[in-house]
Formats: sequence, structure tokens, C-alpha cells
Amino acid sequence: MTHRMFVAFAGGGAKGLIHLGVLRALEARDVEFKGLGGTSAGAIVAVLKAAGLTADELLDPKTGRSLVQQLSEIDPGIRTPRDFFGRWGWRKVLLFRELLPFLPMFCLCTAGLCVLLVFFAGWLAAESHYVVAGIIVIALMIGAFFTVRLFFAGLARTTTLSLAIGTLLQRRLFPSEPGRIVVMEDFGRDGRPTLKIVSANLSRGRLQLFSPERTPKVPVSAAIAASISLPVIFEPLFVDGDLHMDGGIVSNLPAWSFDEERELDPDAITLAIEIQTATERRLLSKFNWLAAFIQTGLFGSSELNLRAAGRAERLVLSTSLSLLQFDLTAAQAIQEVEDAERAALVSLDKWLFRRPEAYRNACKTTKALVDDVLETVLDQRDPRVRVAIAIPDKGFFKSLRLRYSTGYDSYHDEGLLVPIDGTIAGHAWLSGDTLFEIAPLPQEFRMDGPENRLRRKAARQDLKWMLCVPISIGGDKRPRFVVQIDGGNVMPQDGRVDTVITRIENDAKEFFGLLAESLHELEDSDGLEK
Repeated sequence: MTHRMFVAFAGGGAKGLIHLGVLRALEARDVEFKGLGGTSAGAIVAVLKAAGLTADELLDPKTGRSLVQQLSEIDPGIRTPRDFFGRWGWRKVLLFRELLPFLPMFCLCTAGLCVLLVFFAGWLAAESHYVVAGIIVIALMIGAFFTVRLFFAGLARTTTLSLAIGTLLQRRLFPSEPGRIVVMEDFGRDGRPTLKIVSANLSRGRLQLFSPERTPKVPVSAAIAASISLPVIFEPLFVDGDLHMDGGIVSNLPAWSFDEERELDPDAITLAIEIQTATERRLLSKFNWLAAFIQTGLFGSSELNLRAAGRAERLVLSTSLSLLQFDLTAAQAIQEVEDAERAALVSLDKWLFRRPEAYRNACKTTKALVDDVLETVLDQRDPRVRVAIAIPDKGFFKSLRLRYSTGYDSYHDEGLLVPIDGTIAGHAWLSGDTLFEIAPLPQEFRMDGPENRLRRKAARQDLKWMLCVPISIGGDKRPRFVVQIDGGNVMPQDGRVDTVITRIENDAKEFFGLLAESLHELEDSDGLEK
């Protein structure tokens, strides 16, 4: 089965290398990429994949050939990833990287020295040494000017990398058109997936989303350059007269950018690939928090960026790489990619393939059990029996989602998000008790209120009865989910109904009890979050 996906890659500087491991894992599972998006380093990966390059073309662990070799054929000055920063850029970036942990203390000492010099200049002026005092003041002003200018101008330029990637895209997509500039509207057409790139538009004070619809004529290379312009490291970039900086400032994991596409294709999966460092908790003090502050500001909003409609998953992968570790060896790079691939394969297989398959099969088996009970006890065949798993979405506390259902093909409530308050499934979830109701449902379970108007319209109109069985897994007293079963045939008003309810409840609990160990293993967090 081919899975349609919209994939968003988080930024992370050199850490973005592990995105290639995820790509290898996705390609191995025959995923159809409907859209790709990203920020900063993630934008580069998204663009190259959208242009049709495979993970092996970006870095082949067997041969060691990588994107660097392809860019070197375009620009001989690019021999290693360090050359992305330009001729002298890497040396300045390397110095900044080594000094960054000491920057707060350095700034404090520098400020103290400046204060002392100002007082000294004042004393000299008081003693009529005006020339020396003036020289000190002028020197301080010049030093402050160049320090601020260096800070705001950036240590390196994006020109080398963006021009090389622009040429690579032209050769890949339009080989017969030398000099052709690949623009955003070249994606999302002719079989290519749509493309979304995020930057921070400083001129307008807002997030900038580059896409085929919003910015059709913007060169893709310019969008990349804008998105990777990390403050201090790269100089800000002008695009169409507006000044742009790294997209991580505003949205480092832009899964939300596919909201409309996901509404149009609700069965497609949106996968947001997040990067975290191997050491999550850092020992900070009053004097060494600056690096952590910058990292949190740029990369700490992943949960917010995932908020969107439809099926959304977040794959969280760890790496030992640092933000500016572009001087790693080829062997280290290959090891990081292979480690990421192994971790991604385990997580993707569990959450995107094994888990849904296990629950769908469980719903089908439960339906067969219900059919057998109805036929045995009531001599009734109901082709309209439906079964779904009612389970909360991650981070949701007031609602349940009807997932992994069977029998819902001709109904509008497949995948419906229902409130816990005012539903039979919600009552079973809160109380932990099985609940059976015959239509018309009691007023307390009819999803009253204007906020549920569309849900009432989507609800099953030929409903005759509903049974909700809460299921606990792994010894937990609180239900892990609720099995919601309903039918379209009228139940007889006699004692046989109690027999039906008891047998279905017992069969469902016994069946899911047999599956408890495997379901518990599938529910455990393994990098991929619901």
C-alpha cells in the first residue's frame, strides 16, 4: 500500500543531515510525496527531494558520494560543506562557534572594560589631557560600530550555496534550458510535489511562506537563501525588496503549511520531522544561557508548528551533531545518516504501518464477533454494524477521535472528532463502564449546542443502537481507548438484548486482552509522537 505524505523538515544547521536518514526510510516504504516543506536546513532537503533527487543522490553510504560532489561540478570552489560559507566565511564561523560558550562572560568583561575606559577618559579630561581622552572615546565608538556591524551583517554569505543549488535545480528539472531560473511555481505541477519554504520577513515583521501559490515567481534559490540566513552566521538577504532571515525565528517546523492540502486529502499523512540534540537537559547558570536561549528561540516551537488538521505525526530524532558542526568527516556523516535511518524505520514501521494495521484488524475482528453474537442470539444479520476506536489525539483532553474504523465507508462520520461531554463514547471514557443506548439517544448524548452543529449533521442518521466498551491496556485503570460499536437494525425489547450486550462486551474485552501486549508495545513512545 502506497502512503501519500506531506513532509515537513525542521531546521537545525548541520543537524539537518539526519533528514537524509529519514528520507531513506521513507523511500524504502514506497511513500508518495505529495508535498515537501521546510525551514533553514530542512528547506534545502525539501527542495532537493521535491526536484526528484533521492536520498542516495544526496549521500550514498555505500560509495560516499554526496551532494557536495554534485555541487563541486558546478562550483569547483565547493569541496566540503565548509565551503558553503564562502572563502573566508567558515573561518569566521568556526571562531564564533568556539567562542560562543564564552560569549556571555566575554560580553560582561568587555562591558566592564568599556566602563573603566570611559571613567579613565573622564579622569584624563578632568586633568586636561583632552587629546588622549578623545582618542579613547573615538576608539570605543569605532570598536562599538564595527562590533555591531559585524553582528548584524553576518559572518558569511549564502551566495555560494544558493547559486550552486539554483544551477543544480536547473540541470535537474530543465536540462535543455541552460540559464533557466527555477521558480516556486515550477513545483506542484508536472508530477512534482508542492513545495513550501519558510523565512522571517523582517521588513514586514511577519512570517514569509514561499509557495507556488503565494510567491510563484520567486526563485527557489532565493527562497532557500532567505530561509537559511541564520542570524549572526549569515547576512540577511533581500528578496523582492524585503529583508529576510532564518525561518526558524518564526516557524522551524512548518507542518501547518499543508493545512489546505490536508483538508483536500484528509487520508494523506503529514509527517513533521523534528531534530533534537542527544543531550536534552543542559546545566545552565546565569552566565552560560545565551546559546540555549538562541537554540530555544529558533527551534523550540515544534509542537505549535504541528497544529493543523488531519492526520499529523511528529518524528523526533536525536543526533550528537551541533548546529554549526559542518566540519565533520565523511565517515561521521554516513554514520549519522545510517543511525537516523534505523531509528526512523523502527518508528515509522510501528506508528504509521503496524499500529494502524493492528487496530484496523482489531476492528474487523470485533465486527465479526458482533455479527456472530447478533446471529446466534437474535437470529439477526445486520450488514450495517460499524466498529471504531475512539481515542484522544495527542495533546487533546476534551475529545475523542473515531479512528481505524470498519463499516464507515458510506457514512460521513469516519474520523470524526467528538466531544467527551455529551457522547456515549465520552461517558464510557470517563466512567470506565460499558454503556449501551437505543435510538433515539437520550438528550444527554445528542451532542447538543451550536458548537456541535456540524457534528450532528455528520452523525449517523440510521442509527438504531450504540454500545461503547472502554478498554484498558497494560494494567492501567484508566481506559486507553473506547471501542464504539453501532448498528442499523432495531434491537428487540426483551431479555435477549442484555445477553447480546454482555456477550459483545465480554468478547471485546477478551479479544483486546489477548492483544494487550502487542498494543501496549505499539503505544510506547519510540520517537514518533501522535
